[in-house]
Amino acid sequence: MVTRGPLHVLIAGGGLSGLCLAQGLIKDGHTCEVFERDADLTRRRGYYLHMNGDGGEALRRCLPEDLFELYAETSRITPDRRESIVLDDQLAVLSSQPHLGPPNEGPRPHTGVHRRTLRQILLARLGDSFRPGQAAVSYQERDSGVVLTLDDGSTAEGDVLVGADGIRSAVRSQRLPDVRVIDAGVRGLGVYGRSPLTPEVRDSLPPLLLQGVIIAADRRGSRMLLAAFQPRRPTAEAAADLAPDVTLEPVGDYLMVSCSVAPGTVIPPAGEWTGGTPAMLRDAMLAAIGGWHPALRGIVERTELDSIFVVPFGYLDPPPAWTASRVTLIGDAAHAMLPTLGMGANLALRDARRLLEQLSRASRGEIDLVDGIGSFEQDMRDYVYPFMRMTMDHDRNFGGGALERQTNKPPPQSRD
Repeated sequence: MVTRGPLHVLIAGGGLSGLCLAQGLIKDGHTCEVFERDADLTRRRGYYLHMNGDGGEALRRCLPEDLFELYAETSRITPDRRESIVLDDQLAVLSSQPHLGPPNEGPRPHTGVHRRTLRQILLARLGDSFRPGQAAVSYQERDSGVVLTLDDGSTAEGDVLVGADGIRSAVRSQRLPDVRVIDAGVRGLGVYGRSPLTPEVRDSLPPLLLQGVIIAADRRGSRMLLAAFQPRRPTAEAAADLAPDVTLEPVGDYLMVSCSVAPGTVIPPAGEWTGGTPAMLRDAMLAAIGGWHPALRGIVERTELDSIFVVPFGYLDPPPAWTASRVTLIGDAAHAMLPTLGMGANLALRDARRLLEQLSRASRGEIDLVDGIGSFEQDMRDYVYPFMRMTMDHDRNFGGGALERQTNKPPPQSRD
């Protein structure tokens, strides 16, 4: 079916990919509705997100120019070493490699963002197109469109339905019912927090720890992930200058830290946390890195207790190709993966860009709508599935295997 004229697109899920797609649809003259199950948007957790050319250029394509500038100016300053750096527990460099993704050069490359800041930018100006507190439940395809049923019993109709509703996607469970969600549990780097980066702390740290994404590991299996967030411009200043109608929360400099906990630590479900749970988790992290370099232990010791949260990891088995229709999937709903490569958000944003391009081509009558969706889906499978498979080999890609490769060599000395 060749479509001419703007589309009305239903988006299940208000995460990064769903909101990015919504911004792009409106930019290209379409209309959309984004249904987000969470009515309390302040509960969204998360700190630093690594950004590469896939994610950053998707934002350039989908956002209005001033909002893209706001993203770029509130991103992390460009570190001298734009690499993933693996250290041992005493800060000796074991390995380093450039971040994955397409070329990302120039005077202001894509580096990293504060997750909540990016989300606030993506929510800007959506108005009534964004519907919090309404979750997708099921859908019905018709020759002329899709009818989406929501958890309050209401329905919405559109030309296309996009499932952007995460790893437990209701849309995917109907569209691809045989796809398995593999629960990896809380292990390795499932505990996250924020450690303040005051001028005094910054001056006391080895400079290497303020570079790219840092992974530290020991031979006992403990791991730590660090990423410094120091924005190019303060959020309030950048918003006032570039997009005065947008309100961004203030964000101070910090180190995102994610660390193993001591073996045997029992982490209660989020609904059963008490006032003492965050301190217990911080102490369990410190117990896991006993004997590590004082700079690394100090970062964990300074972790703000009210910033600590836990992510239970899960991922999808890449499904075989499916027949295209007016219902499609993006982001974690299509390809949830372990966080070992730092690619999840970037690939989700890339999905939004690539799907937008096909939908807009269909609206101009250049291609058949369903054929365009099928082309997007095949491109997604070709590009994303190799990353999904790479993340399944956790030790090799996360850096722990680097320690074993050093067994018969003297430990390398850090040059920093």
